[in-house]
Amino acid sequence: MRGWGFPEQPRLNKNYTPKVDDPVFNEEWFVETIKDKLAHHPDNSMEFPFEGERIFEAPLVGFVRGDDPLLGQLKQIIGPHHFTPEEIMRWQAANNGVAAPPTEDLSVVSFVMPITKITKDDNAAKSDWPSERWAQTRLLGEIFSQTFVREIVSHLMSKGILAVSPDVTPMFRKKRYPTVGWASPWSHRHIAYAAGLGSFGMHDFFITERGCAHRLGSFVVNKKLGPDRVQRGDIRGNCLQHQGIKCLKCAARCPVKAISEKGHDKDLCYKKVASSISYCNKNYHIFIYGCGLCSTGVPCESGVPKKPRGNSPEKKA
Repeated sequence: MRGWGFPEQPRLNKNYTPKVDDPVFNEEWFVETIKDKLAHHPDNSMEFPFEGERIFEAPLVGFVRGDDPLLGQLKQIIGPHHFTPEEIMRWQAANNGVAAPPTEDLSVVSFVMPITKITKDDNAAKSDWPSERWAQTRLLGEIFSQTFVREIVSHLMSKGILAVSPDVTPMFRKKRYPTVGWASPWSHRHIAYAAGLGSFGMHDFFITERGCAHRLGSFVVNKKLGPDRVQRGDIRGNCLQHQGIKCLKCAARCPVKAISEKGHDKDLCYKKVASSISYCNKNYHIFIYGCGLCSTGVPCESGVPKKPRGNSPEKKA
C-alpha cells in the first residue's frame, strides 16, 4: 500500500524568517508533539462498530543521530537498497532546490505506538485470522500514523526546516529481495533499534518496554537531536527464546507454523497475511491484510518478558 498514490510532498519555505515566539525544535518539542498527536488527534479513532475507541495508547519516542554508525551498517544488515538518512534527505533537498545538509546535522525521530488493550485481547482470542479491531488498527492506524507525521513534517518545512517521512515518498517500495526476502527501503524497526527503543523477537516483531503489539514510525529532520536511550548490545536481548529460555509462544500462536526454533519464515508468513484480505473484506468489510496473532497472547505482548524464577538460560553448544 505504501508508496502508491503518495501525497504531494510539503514544500520548504526557503524564505522563512524565525519569529520570537517560535518554539525551540528540540527533543522535548518532538516528544510532546507526538504525544499530543496520539492523545488528541481525531484520526486516532476506530470506526463502526467501535466508534470512540482509540487505536493507539501513549507513545514511546527516541532519537538517533544521522551519522550513527549503525544506520550506515543497515545496508549490510538489510541490503544495499536501504536508505541512509543522508540519502533520503538528499532527495528531499533536491526536491526543494536546496543543498543537502551534511549527515552530522541530521537526526531520525523514532516512535512506538502501543495498540490498546481491548484490541490486543480481541486478537489474542483469535487462532486463525485477525480480529475486527486488529484489522481496523492495521488500516486506520497506518493512515493515522502517516497523517500525523506528515503534519509534523509539513509544519517543520513551513518553518524552513528540512524534514522527510520516507514511507510517504515515491522512493518507498516494498518488494522481495534475494537475500532478506520481503523488505522495504526504510525499516522502522531497525531505526527503532538504533534509537534504543527495544530489540527483536523470534517472530521478528520489535519488543519494547511496552511490548511488541504496536505500530512503529520514524522520520528524518535537519536538526541535531541528542539520543536519550542506549542501544542494546544484543539485537535479540528482549526475547526469552533468544536468551536461552524456552518460550516459542509466538510459534504456537502462528496458524501456518511460520515461526520455529530456526526463526521466522517470511515467505510462509507473507502468504498467510496476504490471504487475510478476503477474510477481512468478507467478515469486516475492510479491504486490508493483517494477522498479528504471534504478537498477542504471548509473554512479550505488552512489555519485556520477565525470566521465570529458577529458570536459567540453557547452555548453548
